[in-house]
Amino acid sequence: MVERTKSWDAHRRVRAWYGGREPAEAEVIEVAEVAEGGGKVLYDSIEVSGDFADIFRNLYDEMDSLKRTPSDFRTWNSEDGFMTFFQVLLDYGPLDMRGRVSMLQRIGQFKFRSTDGPDEKKEKIADVFSDVDGEDDYSAVVRIQAKRLIEIWAPNADSLLDYIVNKPAHVGRVLADRLSPSNEKGFRVIGHAFDGVRSTQLQGLADSKTVAYEREGDIHLVTDVRETLTGWDQDSMATGGIERFTLLDALLLHELVELWLVDNEPNIDPLEAHIIASTFERYLKSSLLSVAVEDFFLNWPQPSEEEVAERHRAEMEDQLAAWSASFDDDEVPDGLDEDIDDLPLDNAAPALKKAKSKKSGEKRKDKGKLQEGKVYQTKDGRSYRIVDGHKVAVKKKNST
Repeated sequence: MVERTKSWDAHRRVRAWYGGREPAEAEVIEVAEVAEGGGKVLYDSIEVSGDFADIFRNLYDEMDSLKRTPSDFRTWNSEDGFMTFFQVLLDYGPLDMRGRVSMLQRIGQFKFRSTDGPDEKKEKIADVFSDVDGEDDYSAVVRIQAKRLIEIWAPNADSLLDYIVNKPAHVGRVLADRLSPSNEKGFRVIGHAFDGVRSTQLQGLADSKTVAYEREGDIHLVTDVRETLTGWDQDSMATGGIERFTLLDALLLHELVELWLVDNEPNIDPLEAHIIASTFERYLKSSLLSVAVEDFFLNWPQPSEEEVAERHRAEMEDQLAAWSASFDDDEVPDGLDEDIDDLPLDNAAPALKKAKSKKSGEKRKDKGKLQEGKVYQTKDGRSYRIVDGHKVAVKKKNST
């Protein structure tokens, strides 16, 4: 079990894989980690050990192959790259024009004509995000908008985004180096099963659809998602991206890209890092990972054992209350005397068991003692209640 070393800055935006508009807040992850008590190391890049060691060996080999023969992976040109980036920008980026322009200025450069004045520049930028007349197909619209973006903007030269959009082979080189066992800057993958953690303490992760995040240079993974991702990999109807990569591969490489960006651009905004990493993720598997994670959160989190026990106790109490309410304390069956002390008891009649005390030395009530006010039943099916030490007959309420 991995011990947590320090508290998280609750005001810092989390670097994570998330399917919503925002990642889980740091405080949400903090609560879940504290409740769990620590995760399990699935991979240590320095020791090349852990349950995920074979996965990362394969990822290293694949990135090395991408570096050498990118054409073996998929057909990809700059237009494909821009369209993918633009779609990610629409999915995760700022919703307002000012925010979009500011982000594009930080991760790239606008390239207007020298004759363009301020109004012309604003018009061209606005045109990128404007509707396309006469076109209803979403993919066609995005492709046209991406072409408009290509005409006035480009990612910073030799940046990781530039490589993803225009030169995937260079991405293979960069990530193969980061994955290499000889790289002295190690990282770990820490899995969180969150066993025994109450579902209410995990709901923040579910609301934001967060399945992985970066913390102190390590990748943290919600391990329950792996089963769902594997199921989607095996579904012949679920196609998208490069078949040689699994959805778990895409998720881990997404997080690795974010780690690389933090290493090489420490001041990069977490949202910008997420958009860049998501662009590479979609190069690998299109949008299939997002669909699979959406499926995962349909049934996660599940109630903990403690929550299940609490619900069971509450249901039993409701049933007992309903059963007790079916008897009328004031009505007595015709032909019976109030005092029926001599009626034989039905020893087989069910009596509610008291829960055993957890405290040692606590006295238990005598099992044979009849309790005041409690309803009992005779062998011939008649009911009575103990009142002032005497048996007083009762009968069921008339259902009408």
